[in-house]
Amino acid sequence: MKVHAIGLNFADLFGRMGVYPGSPKPPFIPGLEFSGLISDVGTNVTQFSGGERVLGYSRWGSHAEYVCVSEHSVLPLPEGMSFDEGAAFLATGLTAYHGLVRLANTAPGETILVHAAAGGVGLAVLQLGRALRARMIGTVGHDAKIDVALSHGADRVINYRRKDFAEEIRQACAEGVDVVMDGVGGRVFSVSWDLLAPMGRYVLYGVAAVTGQRGLNRLKAAGVLMRMKTVLPSALVSANKAIFGFNLGTLRGKEDYLRAAALELLSLYTRGLMKPIIGMRFRFDEIIAAHEYLQTRRSTGKVVVRVVEGGP
Repeated sequence: MKVHAIGLNFADLFGRMGVYPGSPKPPFIPGLEFSGLISDVGTNVTQFSGGERVLGYSRWGSHAEYVCVSEHSVLPLPEGMSFDEGAAFLATGLTAYHGLVRLANTAPGETILVHAAAGGVGLAVLQLGRALRARMIGTVGHDAKIDVALSHGADRVINYRRKDFAEEIRQACAEGVDVVMDGVGGRVFSVSWDLLAPMGRYVLYGVAAVTGQRGLNRLKAAGVLMRMKTVLPSALVSANKAIFGFNLGTLRGKEDYLRAAALELLSLYTRGLMKPIIGMRFRFDEIIAAHEYLQTRRSTGKVVVRVVEGGP
């Protein structure tokens, strides 16, 4: 596979830092998401042929000019979707789909709280939530991100650095929210858990709070994790709440489900209901700067690295 573009994810950062579950021991090639052209196929490949435009995912290795993956790990790039968009679509889209559709079983009219609403996953959650006809409330850390979230499906956006988002949400919906989509963790989890309405579902898919602009301070990370609210199984019963945790990068044996979910997401794309939002592009020789930029958590949308310049 000739890689044309790479989509960056927090998993790439954690893998590089050596704290991502199941990441190889250094030295290894990072990267979980890509788009490109099939350069050649194996003798048993039946679904694709050389020269086809595809998007896909790998179990590491996509930070490269070429990558070798199973035919079950790629999908045809839809007409009209660029390589940049293809590299920015699957990880965020599947995270949003698995959380909102498969786990939370979101119903029309329900209220969803989305943390980091202007990030790659956050914007995918907002778009999918809008397609599901849910009410979307987002949190962001900078005023500049408010309009980004509002323009992609949020009904209300709160800058948690300027306002107490918990108090704002209690005033907006006294009964609480039905679903929380949280990739931040830490104190955000502890506060947001108490915002769930009866029959509410909490979906935790990451703990980005453990990272900072200078990388991962293990002592600080341990403190962040220890301050997260403890949820006892017995307490869920009387509270009528549920909690789900997932990591698509470590999910095994569900390839057929993930492929079916990806096809549904591509259908939403062709119908104009979802599209990847790219906030910043870097050249392949700037990949270190791309990692540093994502790590600052200043980014909006998806960070994409172009391996081949000038492609469609």
